[in-house]
Amino acid sequence: MNRTRWRLGFMGILLGLAMGLPAVVQAAAPISKAAAKKAGFERLWELPVGLGAHTGDSVAKLWHMGNNLIVLTSHGYMVCIRSQVGTIRWTIKIPGTAGSISQPQPFAKHQFMLLVSGHMLILNSRTGSIIHNKSLRMAPGTNPIMKNGTVFIGSLHNRMYALSIKWPPRQLWFQLDRGDSFVTDPVVVHASVVFGSRNGIIFSRNISDGTGGWKRDVGGHLLANPVAAHGIVYFPCVDSNVYAINAETGVSPWIARLPGELEFSPVVLKNHLLVPTGGVGLFSLSMKTGLKQWGPIPHGFRIVGRKGSEIFVATTDGNIAVANVLTGHVLKTMAYDQASVFLRNSKTSRIFLASVNGDVEELKPLRRQ
Repeated sequence: MNRTRWRLGFMGILLGLAMGLPAVVQAAAPISKAAAKKAGFERLWELPVGLGAHTGDSVAKLWHMGNNLIVLTSHGYMVCIRSQVGTIRWTIKIPGTAGSISQPQPFAKHQFMLLVSGHMLILNSRTGSIIHNKSLRMAPGTNPIMKNGTVFIGSLHNRMYALSIKWPPRQLWFQLDRGDSFVTDPVVVHASVVFGSRNGIIFSRNISDGTGGWKRDVGGHLLANPVAAHGIVYFPCVDSNVYAINAETGVSPWIARLPGELEFSPVVLKNHLLVPTGGVGLFSLSMKTGLKQWGPIPHGFRIVGRKGSEIFVATTDGNIAVANVLTGHVLKTMAYDQASVFLRNSKTSRIFLASVNGDVEELKPLRRQ
C-alpha cells in the first residue's frame, strides 16, 4: 500500500469512528486501477469512507455541488469530498434516511438547501453545520428547484408550492390537484414553471404569482423528471410515450413511443434526446421530430460522463459502455461492481461512482495516443 493509499485508508478509519460505525480500512473498489487503464481510463483517486456491509449502512446517492462530491448513505450520513483531490471535507448525520432527503441545492454563498422529512434545512457548505431548520408542514415529493428568488417544491399531497427564497420561507402560491401528488421535479422555462403530477396532469404557471399558463392531461403516470431545451419540455411517461410539449402553448410538436416503461429522466445532448427505458436500454430521439435516431444501447440506464462525441453509459448488467452519441455504436466497455451508485453526469468527462460498502472513486478518460 503506497503512502497516498495509506492516508486515504486512515481517513476512512477516522470517518468510520466519527460516524459511529465500525472502521473499514479498505473496501472493494468498484473498478480496479488495472481494469480502468485497460478500458482507457485513469483512476484519479479512490477513497474508502468507512462503511461496510456489516454496519448495515451503504452508499445511497451521489451529487456534485461546486467543487465538492456529496455522498449520502442509507442511514442518513452525509459526506462531503473535495472532488478534485479525493479528500474528506466534512461528515454529518442528517436527521433522516436516504429516502427522505432531497438533492442539495445551492442557496446562498457557502450555503445549500436540503429537504428532510418535511423540513427545509440550510447548511454551511464549508463545515456541514445546520444553519436553519424550518418545518414546511408537508410531505415533499420532489427536489427543491430554485429560480428567480423562488423555490418550487412538489408535495405528495395534492399541491405544487412556490416559496420565497428569503428566510424564513413564505408561501407565494400553490397549485392544487386533489387526489393526486407531485413526484417529478418542475422545470423553469423563461417566465413559466412547468410541472407534472403523478396521474399525468401537466401544468404551466407564471413563476411570480402562479397565474396564467395551461393545463393538459397526458393520461399516463409521470414518474421520471422532465427536461427542457429551446422552449420545449420533454416528459417521459409510464405509458411508454415521450411527450414533447411547448412550454408556452402546451401543444405537442410530437409524441414518440418506445418499448419499456419510462421511469428514468432523459438527457439532452448534441440535439439528441437520450431516453433510458426500463428493461430495454438507452435510445436517442430527434429533438425536432421525435423519430428514433438509434438504440437501444442494451441495459443502459444512466449517462455518467461524456467527452466530445462519446458518452459513458452505466448499464444494469454491470458495465460502463463508451458509445458514440451520433450513432449509438458501443466502442468499448468497462466492467464495474453491480452494487454501485453513479453520479449522473452529461457535462464533463469525469466519472464518479461508489460501491455500496463505501469506496468512492473518480475516473477520467486517458488521452488518445
